[in-house]
Amino acid sequence: MNYILMALMTVYFSSAIALEKFSPSLEGDHYVFIPPGDNSNLLIVAHGTIGKNETANQVAHRFLVRWKPYATKYNAILIVPVFDTHRFGNQKGGYGGYRNLLGKYIAADEFVNQLADKYSKYTLNNSNQFYLYGHSAGGQFVSRYSARHPDRIVNGVISAAGRYSYPTKASKWPYGAAYRKKKVSWPDGVFQQIRYEPDLANYAKATRVLSVVIGSKDTSQQPKRPSHTGKNRIDFAQTWAIAMNRNALDHGIRAKINVHIMDGVGHDSAALTPTAATVLFGKSEP
Repeated sequence: MNYILMALMTVYFSSAIALEKFSPSLEGDHYVFIPPGDNSNLLIVAHGTIGKNETANQVAHRFLVRWKPYATKYNAILIVPVFDTHRFGNQKGGYGGYRNLLGKYIAADEFVNQLADKYSKYTLNNSNQFYLYGHSAGGQFVSRYSARHPDRIVNGVISAAGRYSYPTKASKWPYGAAYRKKKVSWPDGVFQQIRYEPDLANYAKATRVLSVVIGSKDTSQQPKRPSHTGKNRIDFAQTWAIAMNRNALDHGIRAKINVHIMDGVGHDSAALTPTAATVLFGKSEP
């Protein structure tokens, strides 16, 4: 019976009609868009910070709509996790929720892994590897996700992140790669004891699959954070890329993270998306 159901689902996901669906769950919600026809790839998009007058669902759906044409063009099932405040929001002391891979019921990175595993069976190659994009806070997520799960990423783009995880043991996670132990308290009384012990070899592997896209006008001064060199998002992108490339060489990996600076663009996800999609799917020269 399970084989029959799987066959029916495969036909459904390979139909001539596109499917868009919102899927709620206790651990976290998500949107999915399945383009018509056969799909070879998975694309996961991490949205940016939630504005004061909008919900996480609205922000996630906006990113879904923005990326649907590229999902269709590149035959990719598009998944947008809803990183809402009550399950993936910021914690006291600047410990920033999903951007630091934190989650109340499930860690943000494991939530993404579960989604990739779920939808991989509906692709032609059944692979749970995926393309990964994130803007701003979502870009921070990409930086840190790649430091823990580089082998899950086919290609990744960080769009205009304001913080990174630098490949250094001089600073604790999430700004560096030193061991971090922290007790996290959620507003409703849920407590967690989290431990991160990053591996610099994973940062080196991540260099093979990551790129950065940012606007030339994204020059607002950013708060100082450990290991971050510079004053604004452009400075951080460039110094982080240099540090990542050096760390890769230290591990015998000749790879390079490129920083693509788009002239005349500010901190604007919509304006950066066409270039991000081109870079993400490997159609641009370094």
